[in-house]
Amino acid sequence: MGCGEAESIREAIATLHQKQPDLIVLDILLPDGSGLELCQSLRESGSEIPVLFLTCKDDSEDMIAGLDLGGDDYMTKPFDPNILVSRIKAILRRQGVQDKKDSAKSTREELIERLTKREIEMLTLIKAGYTNQEIALHFQISIGTVKGYNNQLFGKLGAKNRTHAIMLASEIGLLRGS
Repeated sequence: MGCGEAESIREAIATLHQKQPDLIVLDILLPDGSGLELCQSLRESGSEIPVLFLTCKDDSEDMIAGLDLGGDDYMTKPFDPNILVSRIKAILRRQGVQDKKDSAKSTREELIERLTKREIEMLTLIKAGYTNQEIALHFQISIGTVKGYNNQLFGKLGAKNRTHAIMLASEIGLLRGS
């Protein structure tokens, strides 16, 4: 699975030329255009990569447009990360992407051994929706230190961002019961 992150349509197109993701999480409001237009362009070019819209645009017209233009699902911000992960899994399951539960069991034990207690606590706070600033206040550390922990944690998980870290940790059962 290719994983990439883009903040604009131009970056997204460049990333899609380099990587073939299993799924695209797409916002409608992008600095250089509309995610709706990008989705429509992908569909018109024959792309079948599933698209999940994740946006603050919560009116029914935007939802209908997103789904009618080829989106596979639509979620509004703020959102529960666990619901996002479940929806992503459901879309991928429908697409026939293999579930990696068998390898996840051994991966879970490996990660638990590699992650520090602080990193697991931070991951739990991230899952609960805490911002970097709130995490800094919680641990009485600087935001720079939080960012350093995030980079270290994301590196160990192989995650590109907070949402991806929660998805991966949830996928292998690292955050169950927390």
